[in-house]
Amino acid sequence: MGDILFHSKSSARRFGGDPADYAPIHKFLDQSKLYIADWRHRALLHSTFGVSLCEQFFGDLYTRPSDGELVSTRAVAEQHILEDLNAIPTPAEFLREMPLRRWMNGMTPEQKRRMQTFSVEEDKEDEP
Repeated sequence: MGDILFHSKSSARRFGGDPADYAPIHKFLDQSKLYIADWRHRALLHSTFGVSLCEQFFGDLYTRPSDGELVSTRAVAEQHILEDLNAIPTPAEFLREMPLRRWMNGMTPEQKRRMQTFSVEEDKEDEP
């Protein structure tokens, strides 16, 4: 597991080019760190869904800026996830581990108010 520089250097070793060529893909996959500052951020994009989003965003073939060569976007994204998790889970595999909460099926005004002032440490009463 690593940061953008680690993943970019790893991609350059495996696929050629410069580490900077791959930074946009790795930054895309790790952007969820901006919203969840712990390992749970990986549940958003470190999955088959994240690989698919990378392909939609960057195209099936990614052009390396340093030399114009084409690289499989899927291969770069999968390498990143494998380095972090040693597997490429589906969204279902991640979500199976997440407890269901009543608010996930629609919120009452009181639940909406609580969510707007929510902190993870406080949420003990919303057990299913």
